[in-house]
Amino acid sequence: MKSKLNVLYFNIFLMFLGISIVIPVLPTFLKDLDLNGTDLGVLVAVFALFQMIASPFGGRFADKFGKKIIIIIGLLLFSISEFIFAVGNSFSILLLSRVLGGISAAFVMPGVNGMIGDLSTHETRAKNFSYMSAVINTGFIVGPGVGGFLAEISHRMPFYFAGGLGIIALLFSIFLLKEASDEDETHETRKKKVKEPFPYKLFVVPVIIMLILSYGLASTETMFSLYTAEKVGFEPKDISIAITGGAIVGVIFQLFLFEKLVGKIGEIKLTLFSLIYSILVLGAFLMASKYLTVMLVSFIIFIGFDLIRPSMTNYFSKLAGNNQGTAGGLNSAATSVGNLIGPLVAGAAFDISIDFPLYIAMAFFLVASVIIVFYRPDKLKF
Repeated sequence: MKSKLNVLYFNIFLMFLGISIVIPVLPTFLKDLDLNGTDLGVLVAVFALFQMIASPFGGRFADKFGKKIIIIIGLLLFSISEFIFAVGNSFSILLLSRVLGGISAAFVMPGVNGMIGDLSTHETRAKNFSYMSAVINTGFIVGPGVGGFLAEISHRMPFYFAGGLGIIALLFSIFLLKEASDEDETHETRKKKVKEPFPYKLFVVPVIIMLILSYGLASTETMFSLYTAEKVGFEPKDISIAITGGAIVGVIFQLFLFEKLVGKIGEIKLTLFSLIYSILVLGAFLMASKYLTVMLVSFIIFIGFDLIRPSMTNYFSKLAGNNQGTAGGLNSAATSVGNLIGPLVAGAAFDISIDFPLYIAMAFFLVASVIIVFYRPDKLKF
């Protein structure tokens, strides 16, 4: 079981390394094609739109045909999308790349979440999902530095490199990744082996919360590189330092604190406290006006986000029972709706005032916090 998880984690590391490699060069890339903040918002939103459309199918296919084949298809599409972006010289070509990228995410993430859920017991679920988030963050730690180095060769080189990483992850998945077997299943999992209707009603409030959270996360993360470049003149290397520093702090929290916090206060309360923290730190980010203060706040701005993601993913898995792939698809679909709206609104707001996207994100986090305060998960039957 552990070896299967390790192969899965390694493949996810390669994929998110590929994703993060391109972040520092996006402002330069957009400027080269004479694109603005609204255009970036559209590119991210198109990705989210097709992730939203394809996610329910990806989740159901994962439960029906197996997680491995869905992950393989997703990684293939990811590589193709990165290569297309690398050679793109028009906005329409970049849009095509993002369409394929969105579909790839709709297949990979439900497959990964579902496989981790299948390989986890009640006791190990929080740890396994926190490790997954830490692996993703580690990819984000290494990626910007590599991307900044590759950008010295060409601002298109990181996209070629990302596509190559996707191919490597694809080959590892084909030859080394194995589906969960009967030996991996716990008594708890085997009891749920009889096919049962998916409990959609249990997911109504978590999906709403996830949608709101995703909007705030997407709007903040999408505009981060443009915001810091505009406010204090961050260049690709500065953006790399900020994202890498924030990712290191996030990994520390995920590896050493997340499991303990979930065990002590549960996923819902942890999400609430992380939201409140995020509102406060975004306020500090708005007030920061010097290079050093913006850089220091950048190191801690993503802590709340890095706890919210595995917390809600773990909660979805807990509710899912024997329908891990479907729950992963529902999680991915809810996330992609927020990812669709967030960049569009943030991109348009950024073109009006660079501070507007952060104010809107804070408002969405406040709404999510109020919903969670009145949410009573103890009424649910697992």
